[in-house]
Amino acid sequence: MNVNDWITLISTVGFPIVMCGAMGWYVKHVSDQHREDMTAERTQHANEVKATTDAINNNTLAIQKLTDYIERTKVYER
Repeated sequence: MNVNDWITLISTVGFPIVMCGAMGWYVKHVSDQHREDMTAERTQHANEVKATTDAINNNTLAIQKLTDYIERTKVYER
C-alpha cells in the first residue's frame, strides 16, 4: 500500500479503526514468527537430546565392555 491508499483508508473509516487493523496484523505477524522460531528450537532440541542419548548409550557400552574385561581378568588371576 502506498501513502495515498493509507490516507484514503483513514479518511474513509477513521484513524482508530485503521490502527486497530494495523496492530492486529502486527500481532499476527509476531505470533507467526514466534511459532516458527519455537518449531525450529524444538527441532534443534530434539536433535541435541538424540545426540546426548547416543553418547550416553555409547558410554554405557564402553563401561560394560570394561566391566566384562575386568571380570575375565579376575577369573584368570584366581
